[in-house]
Amino acid sequence: MIKTIDMLIYEYRNYSNIYNKIAYEEKNNNLIKLKRGLYETNKNADPLTIANVLLSPSYISFETALAYYGMIPERVYAIKSATFKKNKKKEYKNNFGLFLYQDVNLNAYPYDINQIEIDGVKVMMASKEKALLDLLSVISPRNNKKELTDLLFDDLRIDEVLFDELDKDKIIKLCELYSSKTLKILKKYLEAKHV
Repeated sequence: MIKTIDMLIYEYRNYSNIYNKIAYEEKNNNLIKLKRGLYETNKNADPLTIANVLLSPSYISFETALAYYGMIPERVYAIKSATFKKNKKKEYKNNFGLFLYQDVNLNAYPYDINQIEIDGVKVMMASKEKALLDLLSVISPRNNKKELTDLLFDDLRIDEVLFDELDKDKIIKLCELYSSKTLKILKKYLEAKHV
């Protein structure tokens, strides 16, 4: 369970030195520090259940969500989440791993985010389609259909069968919310294929 410093101060209010008690619990691994003022009590917590809380508002996206859905074969080394108006990439490293946060287009940010449950914890995560578009929107631009398909199926190694199962209408509508050259090409590619 995630606890804030305020929750701990209240919980340990009967101790003469609350901060010593917190330090003691931390030393004995009963509290695991996530960042200043934020702790996890479960040393076996799934890192995905921590990502939304470290930086808010945010939702899990990019390669992390694609790997979760089985769209890419690689295991991801960091948990990547989308934010907006933070104006720079944010990074947190703790006992649960490396957590990276990157802005996406504000117009696209609030759409197609699902609430999923992991180990009884509700987590905000992009849909398959949204995670793919978030990722493509922050990668260096591609200039044509060939470069785009090379990126999708060779570089990112997205499963072509699963790609074909994506909701193309949803992708086409979501593409309009980003200002990305790569997504303009993707939209044209899907519209041509969709006819």
